[in-house]
Amino acid sequence: MAAICVCLLALLCLGFPAKGYTPHFHDYRKMGTVDNSAVDEASGLAASRAHRNVLYTHNDSGGHNLIYAIDATSGHVISTITISGAKSHDWEDIACGPCPDKNGHCIYIADTGGNYHGEANVLYKVEEPDHLHHTQTISVGHSDMLHFSWSESNCETIMVGKDAEIYLISKVGNGRGKFFHIPKSNWGRSSTVHVSSSATLDTYSSHNGPVGGDISPNGHEVIIKMIDHVLFWYIPHENYAEGLKRNPQTLPYHRERQGESVCWDSHGNGYYTLSEGSQPPLYYYERLD
Repeated sequence: MAAICVCLLALLCLGFPAKGYTPHFHDYRKMGTVDNSAVDEASGLAASRAHRNVLYTHNDSGGHNLIYAIDATSGHVISTITISGAKSHDWEDIACGPCPDKNGHCIYIADTGGNYHGEANVLYKVEEPDHLHHTQTISVGHSDMLHFSWSESNCETIMVGKDAEIYLISKVGNGRGKFFHIPKSNWGRSSTVHVSSSATLDTYSSHNGPVGGDISPNGHEVIIKMIDHVLFWYIPHENYAEGLKRNPQTLPYHRERQGESVCWDSHGNGYYTLSEGSQPPLYYYERLD
């Protein structure tokens, strides 16, 4: 018993919480309002790894192949970025993480929405630009696209691990979405990759869900967004397929008009939410412990 206690104490001293770790967060703080009328159906959110206090978002079905860089402290749109070579059928989520094949930070976009009958099923990746300008263009080539097939017809959640592995969760009627892993080795393949589910979320929602999600920068924490709440899992072993089978914890959430976006900040010190609609407020929930 003494040896076990010593090991647990050592883990805590190294910054690893115990297995039953329960985080605590402040209630919401409104950081500002997105001030560009072009952002009217925000359907994804991701914290830049290359630029301090910058978030990326994009519009839902019917939008153009554009992402928007937003000041996380005010909601001001800093940059409108055209993703040349990418099609926008029904972009539903966005994530940031390491690039799979080289040093640097990448932005990942999921064209996986049900408004296109689930027929697009394409992922895009682009390296984060060194500088953000009012308008700019980033091009994607064959190696920046990943076409896949699966059993699902709708997906609004893409997550990227700290090792650049890709994870998707399907959107279903009761919120018990299926979890899929797409290995990073599949980028640039000429053929369509077929993926199979390895887990089902142990969740319930009265709405279709989930509608967004994110893995923390250290890889140990997952947040999943349902329409009316935010869920949390602590997964220190980073085996997400197994970890997401457990019951989640519910985090603070201020109900939004149609909130479909959530992400950790770039250090995992809190999380942001953003809703669809014109001039949506940007909310932040800061970690207390």
